Amino acid sequence: MIFYIGSAMNPLPRIPSSRFKSYQKLTQKKYRESERKFIIEGVHLVEEILNTVWDVETILVSETFLQSREFPPLQKKAHTKKIPFFLTSDREIRTLSDAVTTQGIVAIVREKEIAELWDRLPAKSLIVMLDGISDPGNVGTLIRTCDWFGIDAVIVGNASVELYNPKVLRSTMGSMFHLPVIIDDHLSQTVEKLKRHHWRIVSTVVTGGTNLSQKFAVGKYCLVFGNESHGVSKEIRSLADVSVTISKFGQAESLNVAVSCGVVLSHLKL
Repeated sequence: MIFYIGSAMNPLPRIPSSRFKSYQKLTQKKYRESERKFIIEGVHLVEEILNTVWDVETILVSETFLQSREFPPLQKKAHTKKIPFFLTSDREIRTLSDAVTTQGIVAIVREKEIAELWDRLPAKSLIVMLDGISDPGNVGTLIRTCDWFGIDAVIVGNASVELYNPKVLRSTMGSMFHLPVIIDDHLSQTVEKLKRHHWRIVSTVVTGGTNLSQKFAVGKYCLVFGNESHGVSKEIRSLADVSVTISKFGQAESLNVAVSCGVVLSHLKL
């Protein structure tokens, strides 16, 4: 079975070797940063990004995926957006995949520039800041949780795991393409800037903070979640207007940070 893209006269081309090698480099963080591109893999993530305004440079499919029922609708959607498809071997596409079992489809995506939006959000707004979250699964789940609760933006500090790490991208389940996610190299400076724009900074702490049952006044809030072991950094805590704590009823030493995010947001978004 042979599929065609564009017209019956243009069979799906094989990707040139030199171009494929340039994409292989994107499996390494330093090349993702220098090229400002990253790889997403799997049918779901590719479907998600094709429904957004993100800039997809290329989609690569394996010989096996070419025969699948998922290929034609994805091909059609990509063709309407003038995104080129290339064919590669099953063996080659596995070298681009971080998953144990690849689905045979990856996309090369250009990073998206997101301008500062602090002074453009409405009077009732909530953003989430990640301060030193080191586990890729946690970062991805945090972003997905923020998407669920309709958070206005997520700020990922440079002390956290890389946003475009494949495990982070997979864990977001496409949510990072639904809301602004900003990489920030200077969290404390951003916090100070937010305060100048009349945002209230809310730090999460394990003990000693304000109980979540307390109602917060309508306004602009930045909610900070910290490192899995050490919590929010002292510098950010010192800048916070208030700290909040989730009530404990059992014997567990701590909550997973992504679970904590869901609990806190379920209260603040009421």
